[in-house]
Amino acid sequence: MLLNKDRAYAVMDKYGLDGLVASTAINVYYLTDYWDLFSSGGWTFNSYAVLPRRENAPAGLVINAAINAERLTEVTPTWVPNVVMFSDYSGRSTGDAGVDPKTGEPEPAAWNGWPVRAGAPLTPLEQTWADRAKDHAARMAATPAWGLRRILKDAGLEKARLGTDDPRVLGWMNNMGLPGIDAIEATNIFREIRMVKSDAEIALMRKAAILNEAGVEAALAIVHDGADWADIERAYFTEVSKRDGKGRYIVTTLGGLPHGKVVPGEAMFLDSLAEYDHYLGDIGRTLVVGEPSEELLRRARAMETGWEAACEMIRPGITRSALTEKTIGVIQKSGFPEYFYVSPHSLGLEHTDNPLPLGDDVYAGGEFDFVLQENMVINIDMPYFELGWGTLHLEDTIRVTKDGFEALTSNVSRLRVIDA
Repeated sequence: MLLNKDRAYAVMDKYGLDGLVASTAINVYYLTDYWDLFSSGGWTFNSYAVLPRRENAPAGLVINAAINAERLTEVTPTWVPNVVMFSDYSGRSTGDAGVDPKTGEPEPAAWNGWPVRAGAPLTPLEQTWADRAKDHAARMAATPAWGLRRILKDAGLEKARLGTDDPRVLGWMNNMGLPGIDAIEATNIFREIRMVKSDAEIALMRKAAILNEAGVEAALAIVHDGADWADIERAYFTEVSKRDGKGRYIVTTLGGLPHGKVVPGEAMFLDSLAEYDHYLGDIGRTLVVGEPSEELLRRARAMETGWEAACEMIRPGITRSALTEKTIGVIQKSGFPEYFYVSPHSLGLEHTDNPLPLGDDVYAGGEFDFVLQENMVINIDMPYFELGWGTLHLEDTIRVTKDGFEALTSNVSRLRVIDA
């Protein structure tokens, strides 16, 4: 189970919530372990998840019967007991579209599974798919929203204070006969829960960290005087893919190589993001082709000193702001007075897996502060850009332990000097 259930219950209690309703792909996945195929295609409002605060109330999941039923246990199994499928109206008659007098729901289009060739022997897996379709045929919902309404009622949440990552969906529930639901915008509440990782999440993040760093090492291996950025990218993405990951990006500046190719003597960084089972790895490295200047050596050493000072601070109870202030101060005093930016962030299903300012939130310093807790996974993001000179970066992924940290990446962030 990905969900840190004890953490979820504690945060729901903090905000006085009777339950959580997820509509975004990462939060549905987090609550249920189920990744909906529609999510990978960019469709929205096709799957929902409900986690009640009351522990004996059933958690629920809504999915599309025609597209996702086959994935339910074989590809992306769920622990959730109450799975409601909705039928697809495409090309099928809905009859008179009457209303079920017992539930108040519109009658769904009939769905009994995909056709089965007469007389053909089915593999055990195919038989499982056919049986599952039959099992759900009589319990089909008409639409995703009607499926959500049902799992809310099944959990006794018709009159409840619910946190959701999209309040619109609970507005729809109000209009669909559940006016007693009070919707609380919970995008940052979900992030607050997800900051402290479960054992299952940490296992996935270890794999993401390793394969992402391997991708960067593959990219570093082909850097040379005159190298094209497209070749560097290709090396990274190929290596990540070989290791069953998916590369999100690799950058050296936000706009590519300043000279259009690698040039000797110019400091440059590689910063990359990759995923494994939707959990992210994030790393940054600094390199130079040819002899480094004294200024580059001094700046790189100062950043390493700052990183070491930051690592010495890592333990539960330390604030993000204290970590930032200490790291910048050490770097500036160690020979890099121009340095000014450090961005510690939680990592997980999002690059910044911690609460962030939303809407009209008033905040100082650009982001919400947070306190390190055991089993948080964080990156101390340390980029530096100087137009006309080059770029530097130092970043590794670490898990906060009860008395320090565990490095999920190699934690070897020295300047990489590549022969010209």
